[in-house]
Amino acid sequence: MLELNFNNWVIWAILALGAVIYFQLFREIIEIHLGIRRDNNDTWVGALETMITALPLLGLLGTITGLLQTFFAMSLGRAEAPDMLTGGIADALLTTQCGLATAIPAWLMLHYLHVQHDDINDSEVGL
Repeated sequence: MLELNFNNWVIWAILALGAVIYFQLFREIIEIHLGIRRDNNDTWVGALETMITALPLLGLLGTITGLLQTFFAMSLGRAEAPDMLTGGIADALLTTQCGLATAIPAWLMLHYLHVQHDDINDSEVGL
């Protein structure tokens, strides 16, 4: 089953976007804990929010793609071949799971990053 999923471009897109997101999240969190301040922190946080939101949408795109493959196989009369049907459904479920499994921890880390930014801003203002 894993051999088939390495050919799924949606999974590769989710993994590539996830790698960029997690690299930037870890970088931001480490810089906060080290006390390093940069001027463009807020721009990256906004971009991270957008990219994290795209992850489950990419999973949904993979779901649609997998189901379309299944229905296409059925329309060609290949409904007798269970591998064709289950392969498309498996791809659909795997991309959904991959998109959600990548996005949910990233949302939690982004919330942590927001809390840390708020604490730093409050301490600078003197609240």
